[in-house]
Amino acid sequence: MRFLKKGLSVSLILCLLLSAFAGCARETAEETPEANPLDGFETKGEVTGGGTLQNANLNSVQVTEENGDVRLTLVFIGGSRISGGTDEREPANVPHFSVRMLPQPARLAVSFDSITYWDYLRGLDLSASDFLLGSFGTVFAGSEAFTLYFELSADAAFQVEEKKTSIEILLRPIAAEETQPGPEATPDAAIDIVQDEHAAAGESYYVVANAYDAYCAGTLSRECGMTPVLAKDLQTVLLISGGFSSGSEAESFRARILEQEPGAVASDWNVVKLKNGELPAYDETMEYVAAYDQFPVRIDGEETALKPLIPDGLFLAATPERDGFLYSRQVTRTSLGETYEYQLLCVQSAAGVSKPLLSYEFQTIESVKYSPDGRKLAVLERAAESAHLYVFDTDTKELLTDLTDMGFGDTVSAYVWDSMGGRVFSIGGSSEIAIHQYDFNVPAENKRHTVVDRKGVDEGSLAFFDGELYFTETTLENGGMIYRIKPEGGTRRSFMEGSAFVLSNDGRYMAYSVSGDDSAGGGGAHFGIRNMQSGALTTVTDEFSVYTFLWSYEGGTLYYIENRLSGSAGEGGDGSDASNDAYPYRLWAYDVAAGESRVIADLPYASIAVSNRAGEVYLCYTDPATMGDVVRATYAIPAAK
Repeated sequence: MRFLKKGLSVSLILCLLLSAFAGCARETAEETPEANPLDGFETKGEVTGGGTLQNANLNSVQVTEENGDVRLTLVFIGGSRISGGTDEREPANVPHFSVRMLPQPARLAVSFDSITYWDYLRGLDLSASDFLLGSFGTVFAGSEAFTLYFELSADAAFQVEEKKTSIEILLRPIAAEETQPGPEATPDAAIDIVQDEHAAAGESYYVVANAYDAYCAGTLSRECGMTPVLAKDLQTVLLISGGFSSGSEAESFRARILEQEPGAVASDWNVVKLKNGELPAYDETMEYVAAYDQFPVRIDGEETALKPLIPDGLFLAATPERDGFLYSRQVTRTSLGETYEYQLLCVQSAAGVSKPLLSYEFQTIESVKYSPDGRKLAVLERAAESAHLYVFDTDTKELLTDLTDMGFGDTVSAYVWDSMGGRVFSIGGSSEIAIHQYDFNVPAENKRHTVVDRKGVDEGSLAFFDGELYFTETTLENGGMIYRIKPEGGTRRSFMEGSAFVLSNDGRYMAYSVSGDDSAGGGGAHFGIRNMQSGALTTVTDEFSVYTFLWSYEGGTLYYIENRLSGSAGEGGDGSDASNDAYPYRLWAYDVAAGESRVIADLPYASIAVSNRAGEVYLCYTDPATMGDVVRATYAIPAAK
């Protein structure tokens, strides 16, 4: 019995002890919260550090993944050998820096007071983690400050560890909160704010601008409330505002920026609706919407808007198949504080679809000409004080030759193909100006170049007709004279008086001018037409100096321009001073069959072109405010028939 009682006592004690421990365990569990995975991490704050480092070089950026986290290691040295700078050395510390997160879309921004070299770009590889969508660097004009942005696929917290020669940043992804499904969104679509629209859960309205270059150049304030962000293509950098709950709030913010920032162009700024974390889309049309807002001509005294034929470039030529246009497109790129421009040769189909024709980056495309057989394309490029005449294969898009290096010299001006497309002729040279020939029919490449005539030639007019070359030379003794010569050999022969000329495509007529005082574009005090078969001469006008002229494709209409800045006034002119006129060039059309001229329009520039579309004449236009930085377009001028 005693044993039984003793056993009960032990059991009771054990039960009491277990109950006590269990109660303590429950009490401890209730009093000790679970560990926060973001303890020690920053989400909204800023971490700073570093010191002075002369000739700082961000030498490498390394990426590793660690149990779902992403570690970025930024390594620094002083100086750079591979960038052509100073000798390299180990630094005593990293440069002054600050690290912060930018939300929606999530970006990590690492800013430095001064970075001189960016050698990390030579080996940057972010493929170790899908959490990193891309990266780009920003340098402002006139500043040594540099910010390195990392585009993230989701929100993250960060932790920074500063070492002697490196900065280590640990990124910890933050799980997105679940949101109740709302109305189906239409991302990246411009909104109609006649009636206020409120964003559903999990989305916001943003102002997006294609104005990163202006932001870096300083023509757009850094305090405008916009920050850089990668577009969906993960290549283009745009600017984005913070999120707004309604479309009207976003539109008000956009309107305020356009009012306060002289460097902001309205067509580059849009309001879009995006889901949380979604990257904005890059729309190329943002670059040339302003082309539709111009008044590029004046017709019957009224400034007139025209629909662009090519909204993002200047017309150069029609394709041999007559199914599209070649044009030059200006491209501006800013990389690490350096802004550079180049031109692409593009083709636009009859349906309006454009794409680059060649992958080459040209400085300035002066003109292009297809060979008559359509198998070759000559491209004249202006580069600083020199010129290059290239010939490309139209099938393979390969460069066949640079005629400048093959003997044509670096002052190439006019050029022309023969009637078969086997030879190309040019006016040019280096030490002396002459007429050159390059014959693709000659098997030996080093024997293809010959000089046709070196007795003297004007830079400008050149034509091939009926087996002969036509060109001009102006001397004090004889004035302007048009000559002809057989390129196979022979001597030049006088053809007629004239300082500039243009042959019609079918070779029936030659339009010519005789020099006067106003000959900036080959103009003259007498302007007429010669019938190439009969030799008959017809006067078009003696009323004013013709500035420039060209034939319609079919040869029935001759377009010519009067430069009213000279103070002259032709038939139908008002004789007024055009020095303050925004449209000082008057476009005329002469109908060969009717023998009559009429005014078509007043133009801001004397840059016109024609294609193989009957009766069409084009204005190659650049906006006067920025000289083509905003608008560089081609317009079809109406009533040209």
